[in-house]
Formats: sequence, structure tokens, C-alpha cells
Amino acid sequence: MDFNSGVLVNGIDLGFINKMIDRVKENPEKGQRTYKASSVWLGSTKSESTIRDFKVIMDEPFGTNEGPQPGEMILAALGACLVVGYTFDGALHNIELKKVAIEVEGDVVSTKFFQIPSEIIPNLSTIRVKVDIESDAGLDVLGEMHKRVTSISPVCATLGNTSNLEFNLTLNGTTP
Repeated sequence: MDFNSGVLVNGIDLGFINKMIDRVKENPEKGQRTYKASSVWLGSTKSESTIRDFKVIMDEPFGTNEGPQPGEMILAALGACLVVGYTFDGALHNIELKKVAIEVEGDVVSTKFFQIPSEIIPNLSTIRVKVDIESDAGLDVLGEMHKRVTSISPVCATLGNTSNLEFNLTLNGTTP
């Protein structure tokens, strides 16, 4: 496929992406990044996190309940990372997507957080991910895309090494 700048698939400029891929192939160190975030306490259980030029308020329902909980942000980050993965992979493989919708939920036991003695680790033990993709591509093509995306997603890999990830996949209205 010709990767001319200005050619868009799923809203992604293939020329730009191709240049990025070539740079990383030539110098793998260019594919490494360091993410940074800072958080400050705003009172009660409320905090403001800064990521690059973006501000995010997080809170707890038992606090002022003025933002999502940090654990909910982890689930949102997983969903957003997967959306990026599907649109990016689709663009690279010329798979035009009509819809990508992700729902994520996770189980956590807060006993230890509340400082009640427990052997249960206070992590997201199981995370269920519902993926709904629509495209004119065949189910086999979309299924292969799903395998690629879940194997290369940094957030998926991070959480999958500490939590059990369960996927419920719907492709063109069908559960394969």
C-alpha cells in the first residue's frame, strides 16, 4: 500500500505514521518514551492530575465525588488505548472502521484499602472488556486485527500482567 501523506484511513494520516515507523525501524530508541504525570491534593479525596497540558480531576464517592476514581481512570485508559490500537491497526491494514465502542469494568476488593486485615491484594483482579467493532471487513480480518491490537496495546500488556483480562468481542454484530 502506498503511504502518501494526506491519505487518511480512520482519520489517521498514513504518510505521517509511515514516517514514524521508518524512524523507529532505523533507530529503535526513537520508539521509547517516558510518560509523566503529576498530581496534587485539592482537599478531601479530590486531586488534580496534570498530563502534558491536560488537567484531570479525580475523586472518590466518599469524598467530594467531583471526578472519577483513580481506578476508573485505569479502566478508561485501557478502553482509550484499545480504541487507538484498533484505529491505528485498521489504518495500517487498510481496514476502514465504522464503529469502535469499548466498555470496561473491573473487580476490586477494598478491604485492605480500608485498613482491615486481609490477604486479598487490593488490585483490579479481573477486568472485563466489551469490544464492539463494525466494518465492511470480514470477521476473519477483524478477528486478526483484534489479536494484533490486544497483543501490542501497552495498557493491555501492563494490566494483563497484573490482572485477568476477559474480552467479549462483537464484530459486525456477531460474537465470534
